[in-house]
Amino acid sequence: MISVKQQLLQPFSLSLVLLSITFLQGCEDKQATAPQGPQYDIGYVTVATNSVELRDEMPGRTVASYEAEVRPQVGGIILKQLFEEGTMVAKGQPLYQIDPAPFQLSLDQARSDLNKAIANLATARNRADRYRRLVREKAVSRQDYDDAVATYQEAQSDVASAKASVENAKINLNYTKVNAPIDGRAGRSSVTAGALVTANQSAPLVTVQTYNPMHVDLTASSTELLQYRRELAQGAFKRNDAELSDIQLSLEDGTTYDQPGTILFSDINIDETTGSFVLRVSFPNPQQILLPGMFVRASLPRGVVDKAILIPAKALTRTPKGEAQVSVIGQDNKVEVKTVQTDRLVNNQWLITKGLSVGDKVIVDGLQFVRSGAPVSKSHEISTKTTNNPSK
Repeated sequence: MISVKQQLLQPFSLSLVLLSITFLQGCEDKQATAPQGPQYDIGYVTVATNSVELRDEMPGRTVASYEAEVRPQVGGIILKQLFEEGTMVAKGQPLYQIDPAPFQLSLDQARSDLNKAIANLATARNRADRYRRLVREKAVSRQDYDDAVATYQEAQSDVASAKASVENAKINLNYTKVNAPIDGRAGRSSVTAGALVTANQSAPLVTVQTYNPMHVDLTASSTELLQYRRELAQGAFKRNDAELSDIQLSLEDGTTYDQPGTILFSDINIDETTGSFVLRVSFPNPQQILLPGMFVRASLPRGVVDKAILIPAKALTRTPKGEAQVSVIGQDNKVEVKTVQTDRLVNNQWLITKGLSVGDKVIVDGLQFVRSGAPVSKSHEISTKTTNNPSK
């Protein structure tokens, strides 16, 4: 038997159920007709292999190819400076004139001593010849003849010594003109007319430097040298010795020097304090743009990598731990995140050594709109020529 209370509640419960069903159907209809989110066009590049030339950058300083500190070889008073500071001088060109008077007197004295020695030689020779005849006739003793021969030989030695003194005096007189030992640009003079200089003094009178060619001393660590040799032995790249003449130079203002350089030599020892070694490179400098002491950076060919994989720099991201990652469009058109290993940047592209395969579609544009496992409904391929442009 249904009580009166239950009879009264049945219509009310039925109405509540019908109302709930109607409300749920309305929600489902709203969800079904709700507009979908915006579809972003994702840009990607298809991984391919190419031959890539690797280059190393090394800092360095410019050094004059020749540098001569000019010092006097005789002492005296500087009478005249015979060059203009900062100008080009030729080898053998007079730079200073030292007072030649005392050296001229020494030369005159040496010549007088030579004439005297020559006269004594003639007397001693005649005496020795005469005693040679007399000793045969036993008109003089053998001892007298021997003394005459000894005197003649001594006179010959005096003449030779006097001639050497004359030559030495001539040399010293010539040294009163201080000449440029090399071709180059003369720097600032440390003395003026009237200054007293001494032979082989410690302070140079002036320094002459040759600017063409200009040398550049590059520095690299021994660790880099060991890594380079190890990778070359393992076949990580190929080296062409002919490319060693294709060395490019960047100046302090960021511009590129228009003359290529050539390696002269590599230091055979490692500096014990810095753990580095010096590599000297020569650059033509006809316009004398390069000056000694400039800070520069040189780009040297390291070698060629066959079947190298390059991806645009902006396609790579890093985790908080520093691991390199890229997002790719998988076979099922869903986003996959791959961990990769990088070597270096080459023309604004990362050289990938591990983690990618030929044919992978690496996402470049729209990375902020994708996540791992999400489907990609709209995408387009980007030309690698566009991604090679650093300005992009």
